[in-house]
Amino acid sequence: MTNGARTAIQPFRFFTIARTTTEGNQEAYTIRQLLVGLARCSDRSICHHMRRPMGGGGIKPGQASNDFATWVKELRNCGGLCEQLTALDERYYTSVAEMRNDLTSAITEYISAYPECADDPTAAAFRFHEDVEQSIPLDLVARSLEEFRARIENMSVESFYLHFVASARRFDVQSNDFSVWLTESLGLKDLANRINEIDLSQNTLESARKRILQLIDAERGNGQ
Repeated sequence: MTNGARTAIQPFRFFTIARTTTEGNQEAYTIRQLLVGLARCSDRSICHHMRRPMGGGGIKPGQASNDFATWVKELRNCGGLCEQLTALDERYYTSVAEMRNDLTSAITEYISAYPECADDPTAAAFRFHEDVEQSIPLDLVARSLEEFRARIENMSVESFYLHFVASARRFDVQSNDFSVWLTESLGLKDLANRINEIDLSQNTLESARKRILQLIDAERGNGQ
């Protein structure tokens, strides 16, 4: 029996994201007010504003990677702070508290170094939002590596993001749904590890998907 035909202990069940964004009651017109907002806003709000774009194009050079950096970029003479906030990549944090702490530290240090920027207002306020996300089950399952490959190749970008990116960001599981299933239900730990090692800072969602398909094809070939 090839690796592609082996039946999983438990099928992989596919989900997609339903997301509702709500507007909070906090806003900021200056960096100092943004700092106050960061201390008071919810964890969901931090995650919402730090989340990278979900589309396949990824972040382009010189483009702000999160909402905080995008807003600060509009402040006169405060471009250096934008660069510092852009460098904070939400995918590599293990807790919301760490993200909040680094955001707060970067802004606090910038205000200390450039106090003249602290109360320089923007024309448009930064409004704190937060997401309520719900995972919606799809009528799709995979019971073998072969079926799994076919599903990944054709799944929506939202579903791929949920299983491969959002799951890797869960602070109690430093992995992704694909790798967990491959290890626990198919016993393909080496393949799972190779998929888990895909560097999202060097890949768009589509190039990551393509790399996963290549790794699965190599595994299927090895099992023949």
